[in-house]
Amino acid sequence: MGGLSDLSADFAAAGLDGSLPAGIRPALVLVDPARAYTDPVSPLYAGVEDAVDAMRVLLAAARAAGTPVFITRVVHEFTGDGGLFARKIPATRVFAAGDPLGEPIAGLEHLSGETLITKQYPSAFFGTSLAASLNAQRIDTVVLAGLSTSGCIRASALDALQTGFVPVVVREAVGDRHAEPHESNLRDIQAKIGEVASLDRVLAYLASPERGLA
Repeated sequence: MGGLSDLSADFAAAGLDGSLPAGIRPALVLVDPARAYTDPVSPLYAGVEDAVDAMRVLLAAARAAGTPVFITRVVHEFTGDGGLFARKIPATRVFAAGDPLGEPIAGLEHLSGETLITKQYPSAFFGTSLAASLNAQRIDTVVLAGLSTSGCIRASALDALQTGFVPVVVREAVGDRHAEPHESNLRDIQAKIGEVASLDRVLAYLASPERGLA
């Protein structure tokens, strides 16, 4: 079995090197920018401060371009919220209603006119109104940023694809608690699900979607 250096050639030989052109009506979906991932007292602390800085840049650019913004959060209000996912990951207790760790990271709060999506599972689409809201605005491309790469970002990218939206994951604006799952999931997203693009490429795209993701 080959090492990581063999993966690109192997994927290409297997036909896992296709691309999905970004459309002309993008939306930014910022997934779970919660303090739980940046506060060292949290069991979910992930050391993703650099990714958070990139999220702020991306969010400001989307707003400046008039790109629709959707921000997700996790809130558990009642017994049984989160279902098996909460049982599998007890650390999701930080998303109990009223826990400050579930509040947004400074500078990543949603503003009036933007859509706040409450979810209880990894995907931003599962059990939420996100797909309907995107369709209502005739969105064709979902730009994804947030936390974490191997969990909610991958799940949201897959559901975006399966729901008919081109997923574009912004490399610098997603993060995970370890480099290995972060990089391996970005590689698999690019190979099998959507596009992984640099922050600079996405900023240029948002400023002029009709030119595509150059």
